[in-house]
This record gives sequence, C-alpha cells and structure tokens, in this order.
Amino acid sequence: MEIVYVTGLVLMGLALLDAVAGIFVSIRQSFARSKFQQRQVEQLRSMVDQGQRGPSEESVGSWKGFRRFNVVNKVLEAEDICSFYLGPVDGEPIRSFEPGQHIGFRFTVPGDSKPTIRSYSLSSGVLEDNLYRVTIKKVPAPPETDFPPGKGSSYFHEELEIGSVIEVSAPNGKFYLDREDDRPAVLIAGGIGITPLLSMLETICKEGIQRTCYLFHAVRSHRDHAFAERLNELMQVRDHLHLHTYFSHPEDGHELPEDSRTGFLSVDAIQETVGHLEAQFYICGPPPMMQALVPPMEEAGIPSRDIKMEAFGPASIKKKKPSEDSGAAKESDSATLIRFSKTKVKWDGESSILEMAEENGVEIDSSCRSGTCGTCQVRVLSGKVKYEDEPGFDPDEGSCLTCVGIPDGDVELDV
Repeated sequence: MEIVYVTGLVLMGLALLDAVAGIFVSIRQSFARSKFQQRQVEQLRSMVDQGQRGPSEESVGSWKGFRRFNVVNKVLEAEDICSFYLGPVDGEPIRSFEPGQHIGFRFTVPGDSKPTIRSYSLSSGVLEDNLYRVTIKKVPAPPETDFPPGKGSSYFHEELEIGSVIEVSAPNGKFYLDREDDRPAVLIAGGIGITPLLSMLETICKEGIQRTCYLFHAVRSHRDHAFAERLNELMQVRDHLHLHTYFSHPEDGHELPEDSRTGFLSVDAIQETVGHLEAQFYICGPPPMMQALVPPMEEAGIPSRDIKMEAFGPASIKKKKPSEDSGAAKESDSATLIRFSKTKVKWDGESSILEMAEENGVEIDSSCRSGTCGTCQVRVLSGKVKYEDEPGFDPDEGSCLTCVGIPDGDVELDV
C-alpha cells in the first residue's frame, strides 16, 4: 500500500514537472515568436527605407546625356550586317535594359560640321560582362536614285574599328517584352528588325520564362538572314519557341532551312500558323512591311493595345484610332498657334510640330521621325504638347519631341 502511495506521488510530481516544463517551453516559444516577428518588422522597415532612399536597379550605372564607349569587338552576322560590342571607357557599371530597348549614339561623320545622332536596338539579352551589343545593317543607296547610302550605318561599318570610341546614351524606349502577360507572344521581324526581338528571345530563354512564342522572320535571301544559327539553337533548347522564316527572294541553288517558306509574310499566314489571334504581338520592320501587316491585323480583330510595334527608318505607322468627328476636331483646332522663337504659324490640325516647322522654314534637328531617338527634342516655353501614341523616347522634363508631338492648344517652343 505504501509503495503504491509513493508511486502515485512520484507520478504526480512528474506530471507537475511536465506541466511546468510545458509552460516554460510555451513561454519561451512565445518569446521567440515575438522576437522573430519583431525582426520581420525591422526587415520590412529596412526594405521600405531602402526602396525610398537606395538606388533602384534601373538607376545603377545610369547616366544623363552621352557617355564614351569603346568598340570592344565586331562580329559579321550576315552580308553587310555587323554586331558591335561596346564597353564604357571609364570601366564603371552600365545601366541594365529591358529586352527590346535601344541606345542612342552621337558621332561626327568625316567632313560634317555637326554631329549626327542615331538610335539602334540592343540585340543581346540580359546585360553581361558590362557590354552592350547592337547589330547594324549597312544601308546602301537606293538604286536609280540620287539618295545617298545610310549615314549612320555607313559610319559604323566604315569608320568604327576595335578600339574606336563613340558616345552612347543610356537604354531607352517603350518597345520591350511584357513579362506580366502570359499569353502567347507573336514576334514579327522584317530583316534587321530581328534585333530587338532576338533580345526578347534571349531573355525568355535566359530567365526560363515558360511562355509560348512564335517568331516570324521575313528576309530577302540567305545573304541577309542574320542570327540564323543562334535562332535555331534557341528553338532546339526550348519546346515552347517556334521559328518560321519567310524568304521573299530566295537564291537558286541555296537550300532553305526547315520550317521556312518563300514569298511575303501575311496576316493570313500568321493566323494559319498560330491558330488563333488571342496573343500579344511584337512587330519590328521597315515601314512598308508595317503598313502591309498592321492595318490587316487590326481589321482581323486584334486590339491595338495588343500590338507592340517599332518601325525603323525615317517613318512610322499610326495605329487605328476610334472613329471621331474629324471635321469638328479640325474646326476647333483651326485657331491653334505654334510659336517658335521668331516665327508664329497656325496649326493645320493634323501635322506634327516638326512638319509644321519644316513647312515654314524653321530648322529643327531630326533623325528617326518616329519618337525613338530624341534628336528633335526642344524646350516648351508655354502651353502643352501631346502625342497620339506614347513615344519610345522619354524627353527631358519641360521638353517635347517635335517629330511626333502635336500642340494641345497654343504652344511656344524654344527653337
């Protein structure tokens, strides 16, 4: 009996000790949770402070105006198509970029008194080795005309060698890959227009983005089929990438690659291949190609917001706008005045500010005439300037791009 009593006391003591230990552990866990939550709050506060005060990813390596770069390497990609690898002279970090953006160049062609400004798309994917890569086609003089060959492209091909120095502006442009949209991406390139789209494809593969992509590349022949091998490599390592090449003028005796066709690319051919038009479309090419494809795409029911485009050359194409009473608009705009430094003109209701300046003998430097290079930027002294489509180049605060800008009421410009 006595043994049972003692045993009971021992068991009760053990239970009591266990309860006390449990309470102690619970208190200790609660204290630990409290400390952990406190650390989380401190980390969140630190992250917020860094977001407010610290440098953003975009600002790291960024710069205003132009910066000196060396030509580190030159690689011939196809006939008269060359890639230029560029590194900063000062060796400091350079700004990252969105796939599809471009950089600007300022240089003086031998014999010219004024510098020339040109913009070229970055053709590489994510930033590597602190280098930019642009790929440029040498533009010959149009046959049976008095027009000269491409000024910018000729300078790059004929004047720049490894070790040459050229001034470069930071990456810019609103034509770039939308990483948030997971719908199929249809990439349409005309000739050298492949460069920004290749940047997108390289990024998709590098970052492991699982998004179905269709690339349609329209070229004349194998002679100007740049990056053919690289594109095939990307298609082989990613099942969700599909390449379709169109040769408008294939040469006899040259074997065409797999999944290629002859003739001109059309919206019907795109729809036949993709199977549907519920996708995001990225298109870059010469103005005639843009004119041949963009309006039929809109007529096929593709919303303008789903067509991302960039034309190269001295012209662009305007997207379809909702119908409006153009007569009423012109009547209300008929009294709008554009004041330049020494000239005052009446806006015609539809021309860009640059076109109005040229028609009235006012000189404004220009290059792309599509809102991508910034050459035509001028300061707005009073009034407002608006754009039918958001330009690819971000003008300085208080300035506007005259090549795509139109007056929003009376405006005075520092020209």
